[in-house]
Amino acid sequence: MNLTRPPLHSSFLLKPTLHSHHRLYRTVVAVSNGENNVTTNSEATPPPDTSTTTTTKQQKKKLKVKSRRRRRDDEEDRVLAMAASSTGRKEKEVKKKGWEEMTLAEKAVELYLGEKGALFWLNKFAYASIFIIIGGWILFRFVGPSLGLYQLESPLLAPSDLFNEK
Repeated sequence: MNLTRPPLHSSFLLKPTLHSHHRLYRTVVAVSNGENNVTTNSEATPPPDTSTTTTTKQQKKKLKVKSRRRRRDDEEDRVLAMAASSTGRKEKEVKKKGWEEMTLAEKAVELYLGEKGALFWLNKFAYASIFIIIGGWILFRFVGPSLGLYQLESPLLAPSDLFNEK
């Protein structure tokens, strides 16, 4: 076996190998020293011992899973504790004043911004009116003429006429 160092113009043949941990290693398979004889490189690094690598990786994976479970359980406990404390806060809150106990300014604010105040009902009306207008337009444009109740000035355009320029 020739263990001399090959000249700089030699080419290395690299062979990729996959191990159990899915990392790509390249080991030198053969070296050409410029002549027609090819020598193999005995100094190539051997792959790591897979038995110890896989057991430690399995242990690491188990520890990861356990820590995730522990973290999730802690998060659930924290959320439950917050929910329990928030109900306690609601009990500590000051009860709302009755209508007779409110001042004139408080009554005006309650009528305008309150739980069922003017803004609430205006918002509800605006949201409902969108559907009312769209529904009315559909009834007027399509249902009325199809039932023969009235005839529109111009019929529906054919899809090919939509893109024609006049």
